[in-house]
Order: sequence, then structure tokens, then C-alpha cells
Amino acid sequence: MKTIFFLLLLSFQFSFAQTKDETAIRKVMDDFMQCIKTRDEAKFTSLFQEPVLWTGIYNDKTQAKRLEKNPKAEYYFADDYKAFIRGFKDDKSEEKFDNIKIIEDGAVASANFDYSFWYDGKMENWGKEIWTLMKIHGIWKITSVTFSMDLTRYFPQPSLKERTKKQ
Repeated sequence: MKTIFFLLLLSFQFSFAQTKDETAIRKVMDDFMQCIKTRDEAKFTSLFQEPVLWTGIYNDKTQAKRLEKNPKAEYYFADDYKAFIRGFKDDKSEEKFDNIKIIEDGAVASANFDYSFWYDGKMENWGKEIWTLMKIHGIWKITSVTFSMDLTRYFPQPSLKERTKKQ
């Protein structure tokens, strides 16, 4: 009986550690979104650990529309998180996350989620975003941001129910 109790206690402590790390990663995500709204460059840059990979790619259907307007339009791009936050000149930009899935082992993590980017109350683009993170001196830091993008002028974002439906 003592062995079973000990194993249950150990299992509870292990799951609590996972919950604690997931909560900390979700806090990084919340801080990321808040920094965009407030244009807090210092706090935003503190969320990252160099070197940081920042890459995006247009989904095929959006890229096809882009190519109609510009046959030389690039499919993907690399950017810089510092340039990203410096690009906001007013408080009208906002990024929203949902359908969040976090996998972590206490040292490294991935956060996979749907995002939508808004300006002045209107959705501009949306897609999937994947972060990798490392826990450095007890603090979760973003090491890469990779995302797909659809432009709402061509394709509206499906509802959360449609996006989470099993294919």
C-alpha cells in the first residue's frame, strides 16, 4: 500500500512539474502577444535566446494569388524578431493565438498553435505557428519562430471548430 501511495505521489509531482512548465510557456506566449499590443520592445526582445530563426512561408493557395499579381513573389521569407517588433508604429496591431499544443521535457519545448494577426480591429493574416523554446537558468526563451501564412483578403480564417476537425 505504501508503494502505491509513493508511486501516486511521485506521479502527481511529475505531472505538476509539467503543468508548471506549460504554464510558464503560456506566460511567454501571453507576454509575446501583449508586447505587440503595447510595442514593448525591451520586454519582447527579452523573450528570445540568440541565435533566433524567424521564417515564414505562404500557403500554396495564397501564394498562387500572390503570383497572379507578381510572378516573382517569393514563397518564403526570413526576418528578425527585433525588426518585427520595431515595425509597429502604433498600438493598432495585435496577434491572437488559439488551438495551442505544447510539448516539453523541462529543458526544451515546442509550442504549436494557430495565430491570427490583426490591425485596427481587422484580421490581416492567419496560419500555423511553431516555436521552439529552451529553458535557460529556469526561464523559457524562444529560439525559433516558424509560421505559415494566408492573407485574409484572399482566404478568411476557418472557424476554430473547422480548424480542429480531424481530417
